[in-house]
Amino acid sequence: MDLEGLKGKIVIVLHKNRPAFGFVKDIKGKRLRLLLPSGKEELINYQALIYTLKTTKAPKTSSEIINLLKLLHEETESLKEKFNLKEVWEVIEEELEEISAEELAELCLGEPPSDKDCAALMKKVFEEKLFFKINAPNSLLVLKREEVEKILHQRQKELEKLRLLSEGEMVLEALLQGKEAQIEEQKKSYWLGLFRDYFLWEENSRSSKITKEVLSRKGVTEPAKLFDLLVKHQVFREDENIEILKMHFPEDFSRKAREEVEKILSMDPPLSGRKDLTELYTVTIDAEDTQDFDDALSFVETEAGQELYIHITDVASFVKPGMALWEEALERALTLYMPDETIPMLPFELSHDRFSLKEGTLRPALSFKVVFDRERTCLSFEIIPSIIKVDKRLTYDEVDEKLKAGKSFWQNLYQLLLHHKKKREEKGAFAIFLPEIQVKIDENGEITLQKIELTPARELIAEAMILTNTLSANFFQKHGIPGIYRSQPPPFEVIENPEDSLYLKILQLKYFARSELSTEPAPHSGLGVEAYTTLTSPMRRFLDLLMQYQLISFLNAKQPLSEENIIKILGELTENLQRALNIQNKRNKYFLLKYLQKYLKNEVLNGLIIEVFSKKAKVYLPDFNLMGDLVYYTEGLRPGQEVKVKIEKINPRWDVLRLKLIS
Repeated sequence: MDLEGLKGKIVIVLHKNRPAFGFVKDIKGKRLRLLLPSGKEELINYQALIYTLKTTKAPKTSSEIINLLKLLHEETESLKEKFNLKEVWEVIEEELEEISAEELAELCLGEPPSDKDCAALMKKVFEEKLFFKINAPNSLLVLKREEVEKILHQRQKELEKLRLLSEGEMVLEALLQGKEAQIEEQKKSYWLGLFRDYFLWEENSRSSKITKEVLSRKGVTEPAKLFDLLVKHQVFREDENIEILKMHFPEDFSRKAREEVEKILSMDPPLSGRKDLTELYTVTIDAEDTQDFDDALSFVETEAGQELYIHITDVASFVKPGMALWEEALERALTLYMPDETIPMLPFELSHDRFSLKEGTLRPALSFKVVFDRERTCLSFEIIPSIIKVDKRLTYDEVDEKLKAGKSFWQNLYQLLLHHKKKREEKGAFAIFLPEIQVKIDENGEITLQKIELTPARELIAEAMILTNTLSANFFQKHGIPGIYRSQPPPFEVIENPEDSLYLKILQLKYFARSELSTEPAPHSGLGVEAYTTLTSPMRRFLDLLMQYQLISFLNAKQPLSEENIIKILGELTENLQRALNIQNKRNKYFLLKYLQKYLKNEVLNGLIIEVFSKKAKVYLPDFNLMGDLVYYTEGLRPGQEVKVKIEKINPRWDVLRLKLIS
C-alpha cells in the first residue's frame, strides 16, 4: 500500500475501537501522523485505516481542518440511516465475496455516492458487524448466510444473558432486602433454584456463569452468606444435610424397587431345603435403640466341647443381581446411621421388618456352625441354610450384667471368643481403640452424646463376627468362589507400648495403613488373620450382601457371579463406600460441633496436644474424640502435653473449631 500517497488526505481510522475522521499530516514508517477532531495529533498504525475520502479536499489551516473533521462526523452520522444493508446483502450474498465501499453505497442508494455517503456506509458497516465485514481500506467482505445466522444467534444469546442478569440482580436484591413479595413467584422459585444449585455444585451447576455473575454483582461471594440467604427463604433448613445433596446420595427408592419390596413381602418364607434350628436357644445382642437385627447367636456346650452358631439373616435369597433393589443397594453401599436420621441400604419394610431377626419370629438364615474341642480349638466349620427363631432380644448392657454376675453360659461363651482373640494377637493382631462418641437427636430436637466403650458384651459380638468372617474368607479361598476380601498392610511405624498413654495411641493411629478391598485375599494386620471378608451384615452393607449371594449360590450348586463381574462391582463399590462414609462422618461431626457450640461454648475443656507448628497446634479433645486448632499461642507447648482449653471460634456448618489456651 502506498502510504506516502495518503499525506494531506482525510481518512477514517479505528481510534479507541470507534471510526474517527482524521487528517494525515505525515507518515512515520508504517504509522500515520493524524490530526484528530479533538485537535490532538497521534501516531496510528496504518492497519487502523478503513476508508480514504477521494474528493473531499482539506483546508489549509489546522483550525479549519478540525472544524471540517467535526462537520464530517456530524453529517455522516445522519447519513447512516440512508443505508439498508440487509436489503442489499440479500441480493448479492450468493453472487459476491468482496465489494468496494463505493459499489456497495451505489447499490444501496441507486446512484453514484459521495465521499460522505461512502464514509457513512463504512461507519454503519462497522457498527452493525453483521452482513459485511471491513476487509481493507475501502473494501468489504460479503458474509455468507451461515455466518450471519451464527452472529444473530450469538447476539440473541447475549441479549438473553443481559436480560437474565438484569432479572437475577433484581430478584437477588429483593431477596436480600426482604422484599420478596414484590417478585413473581415463578421468577423467585427459578432464581432460588439457581442459587441453590450454585451453592451445591458451583461451576458444575446449571447456568453457573450467569448465577455467579449475579451473586458477584450483589456482593454475595461468600458461601456462608449464600447459605444464610437460602435458609432465610426456606430453600435449606439450618441443619440441612448439604453433603447428601452435593454427592447426589439417593434418599428414596425407585418405583421398581418398591414393587420388588411388595413382591418380597407377599412371599411365604422359604422353609424347604433348610435345616430347622429353632430348637437352639438363640439371642440377638445389640444396642438399646437397634431396630434392624441381622445377626444372632446360639451357644451349646457338649461333652466333647462347644458349638457356636452365628446366624445371619438371609437377604441374598430375595435381593439378587439384576433387581432394582440390588442396584440401589450398590449405589448406597451401606446404611447411613446419622444423628438425625437413618437412610437404609434396603427399604425399612425389609431391613426393619421382613429380614430383621425379630424375637419370636421364624426367619430364613445362613447359620455358621463352629465346633470346638475342650481346649477351644476349632475342629470344624459348617455353613447351613437354616430356619431360626430368636428366643430373646438382649442389649449390650444386659449381657454385660450377666457377665458381671458370672453367669456360666455367658462366661463360657465370652472366654471362648476371648481365647480366639488372644490367638489373633499372638499372630500379630494390632489394633487401637478410642471411645466412640455417639451423637443423637432426641424427640425434642436436643442433641445428646453417649460415649461408647468397648465393653465385654460388645467385644463378644465383635469377636464372633470376626471369627465368622475369617472362617468364611478361608472357605471362599478354599473353594475358589469369586469374592471381595478386606486386607490391611502392616503399620508404617510401630510405637512401643502405645497402650501406655492416650497420646501414644493417637500417634500410633497415624501410622496405621488404610484397609483395602481386593478380589485377592491378603493379610489383615489389624486383625492378625491371613484372609478376611465381611458377610455378617447383609442388610446394612452391600459387600456383605454380595458375599452372601456368592456363598448361597455356591451352596445351592448355582453359578456365583464371575470374577469379571466382581471386579466391575468392586470399582463402583469402592467409590460409593467412600461417598457414604464421607457423608456419615461429616454429619456426625456437624452435630458434635453443634453440641459444643450450643452447650459448652464457654466451658473449660480437657485437651491433649498432638502436634505443634510455628503458629498452630493440633489439640485432641478426649471427651469428644475430636480435633481442634490452637492458633498463635504455641510457645512452650509439646506433643503429649495435657492442657485446658476453651472454644474461641466454632462453626459447625464450615467445620471450624478454634481453641484458646487457658493459663
